[in-house]
Amino acid sequence: MAGLYNYRDVSRFARGAFAAALVIAMGACVPFCGIGAKFSLSTARVDSEYKCPYPSNEAPYDVRGSIDADNSTTSAVTIKSMSEQDELVSTAGEWNGPKTAKAGGPIATFSPKSIASGASSIIKFTIGFSCTNSGPAVTTYGEFTFKFTLVTTAGTYKIDAGNRHRLSFATA
Repeated sequence: MAGLYNYRDVSRFARGAFAAALVIAMGACVPFCGIGAKFSLSTARVDSEYKCPYPSNEAPYDVRGSIDADNSTTSAVTIKSMSEQDELVSTAGEWNGPKTAKAGGPIATFSPKSIASGASSIIKFTIGFSCTNSGPAVTTYGEFTFKFTLVTTAGTYKIDAGNRHRLSFATA
């Protein structure tokens, strides 16, 4: 019978069209409705090495670092505070300090303090360190790992640096 249609085919087509329209509407809504929106941190890193000058006694230096931030939420995220924990995990040569050193504390110098809605940013910071070099006779260094905690308006986040910081000492 020409010209007749099967209501099941129309119903199947209508359901498919409705499902496609729903997927498109949800996709368009995500950035505005906050569905699946989140604040995330990735790729934390610190300076790979610092060479302590010879001679030096408690010479201050800065370990610079950065963390990638992505804010797909519908509002700005403010970083209320940032802190670090560092740990000596490896030594070589004539390392004179403790071989299990752990330290940490607040990071006062970081920027930006806020990441806008829908924005990505790189949080840059500095951590104060110091070194004493009395001139070892052989290649000497210590390697440190870092862990960071950021308290934000979107929650508390923890991230480990993906690399180590090496404090090396010039020989005498």
